[in-house]
Amino acid sequence: MDFFAYLTRFYLPFAFFVMGESMQGISIKPGILVLVGNKQLEIIDSVSASKIRARDLTTGEVLLISPGEIEFELKKAAPMSNPNSGQTERTSLIESANEADIELASDRYDVLLPIAGKRPISKKDMIQCTEALKLSASQVYRLLDKLDTNIGPLSLLPQRRGRVKGVKLIEASAEDTIQEIIDQHYDGPGITYQEIFEKVKEQCLAKSIPVPSEATVSNRLRERNPRALMAKKYGSKAASQEFEVRGGKVLPEEPLELIQIDHAEVDCIIVDSEHRQPLIRPWVTLAIDVYTRVILGLYLSLSHPSTMSVALCISHAILPKERWLKLIGMPDGEYPFYGVPKRVHVDNAKEFKSKNLEDSCRKYDIKLTWRPKGVPHNGAHIERYVGTLMTRVHMLPGTTMSSTKNRRHYKSEQHAAMSFSELREWLIREVEIYHKTTHSELKCSPLHKWESHFKSKNGRFSYPSIVDDQKRLLIDFMPFKKRTIGRDGVKLHTIDYYSPTLKRFNIGSRCIARYDPEAINKIWVLPEGEQNYIEIGYADLRLPNATLSEFKRAGAKLRADSKRRVPAAEVFKLIRKNDALVNSAVACTKEMRRMRERKKTRLTDSGHPLNEKNAQQVKMSTSPSPDYSVKPRPYDIEE
Repeated sequence: MDFFAYLTRFYLPFAFFVMGESMQGISIKPGILVLVGNKQLEIIDSVSASKIRARDLTTGEVLLISPGEIEFELKKAAPMSNPNSGQTERTSLIESANEADIELASDRYDVLLPIAGKRPISKKDMIQCTEALKLSASQVYRLLDKLDTNIGPLSLLPQRRGRVKGVKLIEASAEDTIQEIIDQHYDGPGITYQEIFEKVKEQCLAKSIPVPSEATVSNRLRERNPRALMAKKYGSKAASQEFEVRGGKVLPEEPLELIQIDHAEVDCIIVDSEHRQPLIRPWVTLAIDVYTRVILGLYLSLSHPSTMSVALCISHAILPKERWLKLIGMPDGEYPFYGVPKRVHVDNAKEFKSKNLEDSCRKYDIKLTWRPKGVPHNGAHIERYVGTLMTRVHMLPGTTMSSTKNRRHYKSEQHAAMSFSELREWLIREVEIYHKTTHSELKCSPLHKWESHFKSKNGRFSYPSIVDDQKRLLIDFMPFKKRTIGRDGVKLHTIDYYSPTLKRFNIGSRCIARYDPEAINKIWVLPEGEQNYIEIGYADLRLPNATLSEFKRAGAKLRADSKRRVPAAEVFKLIRKNDALVNSAVACTKEMRRMRERKKTRLTDSGHPLNEKNAQQVKMSTSPSPDYSVKPRPYDIEE
């Protein structure tokens, strides 16, 4: 009989009883079990000289019986009295036994079962048992005393030497002290096993009881439920994250059915492109397709996450990447993933909760959903990839690692070496490596998973549909304000914008004005009833380009000084002075270098979709754009 046959047999119900001695040997007293007819009864007490009160073990009914009706005394209670206790004990015994012991117990059980209920045992039966089991008569009697039909063959397992598991040898008062200290003081992230032992030692000495060893106290902690201990130390949220079973996942069945988007501050300090001085940790916004695990879109920025970051990441995910790769100087890069997703899943950050984002997604038939609060594993795919990517970032010069503890004595700013464009190029290559590497869950590379879906049986490829107006796509996801067209054009953030195209609309016409917070020199206006945006710039061409935050900071400074409404012209005048100060400084402070690099990156980065026209113009001519604030110089012939 093999091991699994034993296990099956041990869990079968047992339908036999162990009979006691003959009638003259039965001592009638409360608590004994007897057989009366076909009923198993427990004696309760005596009623009279001829009547005994007993309880039916099967139905619980109380009966009156006479002593003469008792046929046998039952040695053990029938399994019906507690059907679960035998199975619980069998499970415990199986977990602690080996196969050889189980086989020996099964053989002995088969031999002893026929005589288990007999008292006395005949000489013939005893000889047969001793010969079959190769044991002495006294050993057979001991086995018969151990045999329990409620547990089955496992009741005859050999007893191992040594202390039984779970038996405590220390005094009860010391045991109570340990448990009390754990309940009261094992709390907070700073608590350690050593501190618990010191408190136990202090209490035991105060009570004049023997102090348990440090190992004993540590063992009592390990015996506790690990989830409960983590909840006491780090909180219930951390305990759930570590131990909670999470099922019921609804996974997508094709590419672009579900993408997840999230931001991360890159664990690496970059340098400015001009002086190679340390600047800042950039932010990256990533979009992952859950079905194929491809990184559908990414956007690297020196600015904190914003509505614009989300817009640029979504538009990058939707659009083909070939033109973008050429503009940033990576024409050989392979990035074939694009398409309009059916659902975008994000967290509850402010930039994801705007009505503008929801309306823009609805315009392209994209369903926007949010994670339940406090449930980070609902965005596990993007979170896991961010962790994987940051592990690779930790190999770069200037890395900050994931914490000061991990960084130790490494001087991140001293070793910083990569500029913004260099980090982006490295990042894109890392993403490409990831796309071509076997994924542990997919059992193939994300690139293969994507291609296998769009590849037909005859070897031909199909492709996701392409959005025709690519610039319109980005503009649709930009932040916006509702405005009216005035005599001077459109006013936004107290700045006047104008284009001759606005002349065909009446004063007072309503419109939507969309803008880029990182470059406010132009906006895109959609008048009511129109289908296409109108790009318009400053009404005063002499005004410099600036970021919205830069403009607001300068305006706040002037208002604090004058306590009056500040015209936009005065604000831009202050911005020009600041720009001149930064440009003329020999040794710029870190904050100034950050501001300058941030503006420079936004205005000159060829990878930004709004700079594509500028990048093409730079290739054609390296002459600087005219500065309208400088008085024009006449030609010699004009003089």
